Amino acid sequence: MIFDKMTTAYSKSIDIRTMTEADVPAAAAIEASVQAFPWTESLFYQSLKDDHSAWVMEEAGQIIGFAVSSQVLDEASLLTIGVRPDWQRRGLGRQLIECVIEQASGQGAAVLFLEVRKSNKGARSLYRRMGFVETGVRKGYYRALDGREDAILMALTVDEGGR
Repeated sequence: MIFDKMTTAYSKSIDIRTMTEADVPAAAAIEASVQAFPWTESLFYQSLKDDHSAWVMEEAGQIIGFAVSSQVLDEASLLTIGVRPDWQRRGLGRQLIECVIEQASGQGAAVLFLEVRKSNKGARSLYRRMGFVETGVRKGYYRALDGREDAILMALTVDEGGR
């Protein structure tokens, strides 16, 4: 896989590998712990069936993060990403995004798109630091506790070097 093993200050070894059907319950549980309106297990299974690219990040056999992306021609999209709350703020989300970027670049993507909740300032800041730019707004795109929330559209130009 793209990042077979990596060493962080927090763990001796973290693996990023292709998601399998057996990983779906753990990925869905992480999604449910970080999103108010999460993807269901059936959405993860459908994504795998649709041949989307999907990865899990694990440490000592425990899944601690995931990412799912799709690509059509030269446009890739990050569909969902999550890191277990007790593993956040350690650079792991960045590593998952780098994996998505590398995959997209290797498959000839010119651009990687994503949508993020307007209120998710931490994620928006990470994406900007990684070179994503805000390109638009989808009004009322996300369900919210008090109705609907706008999505901020972001894009990263991808080249053969990954950025």
